[in-house]
Amino acid sequence: MKAIRLLMISALCAMAQLLFAQEMPAGINDALKADDSAKLATLVTKDNVSNCYQEGSWQYSPLSQAIRHNAVKCFNLLIAMGADVNKSCSGYVPPLMHAAKYGRLEMVKILVSKGANVNYKYNGDYTPADGETPLTYAEKNKHSDVAAYLRSLK
Repeated sequence: MKAIRLLMISALCAMAQLLFAQEMPAGINDALKADDSAKLATLVTKDNVSNCYQEGSWQYSPLSQAIRHNAVKCFNLLIAMGADVNKSCSGYVPPLMHAAKYGRLEMVKILVSKGANVNYKYNGDYTPADGETPLTYAEKNKHSDVAAYLRSLK
C-alpha cells in the first residue's frame, strides 16, 4: 500500500511539473536560433537567465539552448550575465553535457573555466545519456577533440 501511494505521489508530481512548466518565450527562442545577442539582451535578465523552459518533452535553460543552436554570441552573453553552468532542468542534462554531445569545444572550455562539473554523471530520464559523463558523452557522439580536452583535465 505504501509503495502504491508513493508511486501515485511521484506520478502526480511529474504531471504537475509538465502542466506548470513554462514554455520558452518565442522571443528568446528566436534570438537563440538567430544568434542575436542584442535581442536576447533585451529579454533575459539576471533573474531569469538560468530559468528552465519547456520545449517538446524536455526543459532547457537558455544556456543549454544556446549550445544546442551553436549560438556563440548568445552563449557568451548568457555566460557574462552569470548563467548557471551546472543547471540541469527536470531530469535532463546540464550545459556541459550538451556541449559535449554537439562537439562545441570552445563552449566546453568556457563552461569548464566557469566551474562546470567535469565529473558529472547523468542519472535521469534521458536514456541515451544515462550513466554518461561529459567525457564519455563526447566519445559516444564521436567528438574526439572535446573528449581529448576533457581527458586532459583529469
